[in-house]
Amino acid sequence: MFRFRLALVIVFSFSFVLFLGVALYWGSNQVALYFQRSQSAYDTFDHYERLSLEAYRYFKHRMDRLIIDSPIAEFGLELSKDRLYDAMDELRTVVVNTPSAGNPSDKWLDKSAELERVARFTAFLETSEYQFDEVERVHQEGKHDLALQMLSKFSAEEIDGKFQPLIDAAINAERERAAKAKQELEALVAQSHWIAIVVSSLAALFSLTSGVLLLRGVKKPIEALMKGTDEIAAGNLVYRINLDSNDEFSFLAAHFNQMAQEFGMQQQKLREGRALLEKKVAERTFELHQLNEELKHMDIARRELLADISHELRTPITVIRGEAEVTLRGHERDADDYKDALQRIVELAMQLGKYVNDLLFLARADTANLQFEWDYLNLTDLIASTVEDFQVMAQESLITVALSAPDEPIWVRGDKQRLRQVLFILGDNACQYSKPGGHIEVTLWADANEANFSLSDQGIGIPAEDLERIFERKFRSKNALKSRDDGSGLGLPMARSILKAHGGHISVSSTENSGSLFTASLPLVSIEQDTFSNERAIS
Repeated sequence: MFRFRLALVIVFSFSFVLFLGVALYWGSNQVALYFQRSQSAYDTFDHYERLSLEAYRYFKHRMDRLIIDSPIAEFGLELSKDRLYDAMDELRTVVVNTPSAGNPSDKWLDKSAELERVARFTAFLETSEYQFDEVERVHQEGKHDLALQMLSKFSAEEIDGKFQPLIDAAINAERERAAKAKQELEALVAQSHWIAIVVSSLAALFSLTSGVLLLRGVKKPIEALMKGTDEIAAGNLVYRINLDSNDEFSFLAAHFNQMAQEFGMQQQKLREGRALLEKKVAERTFELHQLNEELKHMDIARRELLADISHELRTPITVIRGEAEVTLRGHERDADDYKDALQRIVELAMQLGKYVNDLLFLARADTANLQFEWDYLNLTDLIASTVEDFQVMAQESLITVALSAPDEPIWVRGDKQRLRQVLFILGDNACQYSKPGGHIEVTLWADANEANFSLSDQGIGIPAEDLERIFERKFRSKNALKSRDDGSGLGLPMARSILKAHGGHISVSSTENSGSLFTASLPLVSIEQDTFSNERAIS
């Protein structure tokens, strides 16, 4: 309902504005038209006056030449004639270019009559030229009195009797036309003024009336809505706005009441959510307490691990100290006895140093603090030279070592000493856990993206239940513990950490009492890196 009233007010206001705009537009066009007419009339009037002036000047020069007969008069005659015909041409141009009335009922300008008048002026000038020539001919024949009579007669009958009334009629007509255009312009301005006053007054009256009626219609609903917003803002969500009207404000009040109801429901849900959150916080607190207990147990495990490490380190240290004390307390011995004691001390110190180095390496690997000297390496040459090194170890147990590798280079990026360490770890394990007379096979190949090498032996193998734990720190399989008791269980974890730092990986497959196969993979370098490595090798 309110929207309909508002739309009605807008339509009427727009109609007033549109009518006023159309009236002003029409009035401005009419003002421009009448101003153009007035200006055209004054221009034509000026041209008629100039034509009259130039015509009389020309007539005077013709008469002076007949009476005075001097070269100066001849020169003035030609000049006045040119100016007369220029004025005639300008008048004709103005009349032709003057627009006629667009409405046939408008008699403001009859162009045909104007053109006919101009034609009469032209004909008169041509006739007067002929008559002046006749008078001059008579004058040249020596009939001066007759020439003067003819000239007097032409001046009285033609100039005063025909030309003067014709030019006066034209000037008066243009003067009347200009006065008429000015009068119509003044009337139009006055009419436009009153139209603007009337339309503006009606628009103002309508706007004032409609504004008062609309204000009276919206005052009560707005006050009710403002009171409702104040109540809701104060926290009174049970307050409802009551409007008995059937308009947009009633619709808005209904939605406002619905919003208040939804707010109340949301507050209830928030209270329930707060209670649920408090419950979850209590649960999380309990879980954090459990995690804290687990951390305590982990701390106890860490202490136990440190105790185990201390025990492992203390044993070789105690033995070293015992060997030294026994040697020093005894009587004088042979040099061989001292040498044997010192040899045992050196072996124990080396074992202790190896154990400490392994622990330090794995600790650094866990904290990502391993230091590498990166370079581009030919893996074919590296493996070939390393296999030659641990062939010496294999000869002590009568174990043969064979290498299968391509002739062309296989380029990888890595630390030469670390990768050599991986090969020594795998080779040392193969030699230690292989039976005398066994065989070790080392194979190198490359596929699309990786360089791969494997080492297989004919040793004691690894039980199936231990394969998943073989790379865990300090883990040794059951048969390894039975075969040798001097292992630390740190070699394979070290090898896996080195390969992982190089972006590679290692896997194992084994059959107990038959042997094991370890396979390692490294990323191949790109062609550009290969070229770069060759350039470095050449330099």
